[in-house]
Amino acid sequence: MTDYREYWDKNIENWAKFYLDISHGDEKLYAPGWLGSLYNGTIARHEAQLMRERFSLTLAFMDKHVKPGMVFADIGCGTGIFVVEALKRGASVQAIDFSKRALEVTKTNVERHAPGGKVEYHQADIQVDTLPTSDVAIMVGVAPYLADIDKALDRVLSSTGLLFGHFVDPDHWANRLRRVVPMLNVRRLIFHDRREVDACYASHDFVLEDRKSFATGYMDVARARSRT
Repeated sequence: MTDYREYWDKNIENWAKFYLDISHGDEKLYAPGWLGSLYNGTIARHEAQLMRERFSLTLAFMDKHVKPGMVFADIGCGTGIFVVEALKRGASVQAIDFSKRALEVTKTNVERHAPGGKVEYHQADIQVDTLPTSDVAIMVGVAPYLADIDKALDRVLSSTGLLFGHFVDPDHWANRLRRVVPMLNVRRLIFHDRREVDACYASHDFVLEDRKSFATGYMDVARARSRT
């Protein structure tokens, strides 16, 4: 299994700059120098627009479901951008990431943009570690780096009542190409079949409320049946 901690530790400031200032193109990729430069100068520019759209979709979910007094979990909090948004909506937050550097960046952004917000920070690998409980959880930009989605979703779905998640589809043409020519998979993304994810929902008695195709994957809203 690829250890992605090094990747995130190297890139978290760049991702923070991307999300907070809407810029992109200097990410350090798993690719030869020429391919990394070509990718950052071309495809990454298109990805920046897609990430802005993903950001908007996530905020729309939060606007609908995150209320004052709730416990919100950001699984793979990264830069803390959604931690800040949850705090602004009156929730208390469980900020979870396996990268110590990501948690440091998140804490800095919380102190800057939502001082006084109630946040607990957890360095955890969701494929291994037990997660804190929450009313609502998001898992955005995380699943594509999870080798064992069954174990990860077992821990996630056991800890929350409502999940917003983003997954990469192996059947999308771009991902089929990445599988045929692995060098093109410059982030070493891991793909998860919809049927596999659906089986995880069913095993935890979750109902898939919404699924939207997005970029080369799909975005889900799944709710515990006991809360429907």
